[in-house]
Amino acid sequence: MSQRMRWVLVLGWCIVIYCFSEFSVFTGANTERLLRHLLAYWPFGSQGDGGASPLNFLVRKSAHLSAFGILAVLVFQALLPRRWAYIGAWVFAAVYAATDEWHQSFEPGRTAAVTDVAIDACGALIALCIVFSVRRVQRFKRNEYSA
Repeated sequence: MSQRMRWVLVLGWCIVIYCFSEFSVFTGANTERLLRHLLAYWPFGSQGDGGASPLNFLVRKSAHLSAFGILAVLVFQALLPRRWAYIGAWVFAAVYAATDEWHQSFEPGRTAAVTDVAIDACGALIALCIVFSVRRVQRFKRNEYSA
């Protein structure tokens, strides 16, 4: 894949994240409502409203972790073969997370939280650690078979 195409993917994913922040359908209240509706059909979720809020928290924070993890991996791929690709990818994802939260502070029904920036940065770090581990195992296997 060309370098330009890798940056197009980064830009595309940044737009996806922006849209999740921009549109009111992705607010916490709407996610909560959807989960309550889904839990009403779940055999173990119909015993009251207690299950939706913790599940809403997990769904929303998992979305933060994965969205910014994906962003970090895409940026890492775009920055290769530079030595600082890991650091650059993490910094890019963390800064974009901060600007995304700032953007949310202007949207009705949305809130900006420093904790979400921290969760986003952790998602980027976790994804990059996985990439590092996979690449290291691949390199080890390549060296093992070539010897």
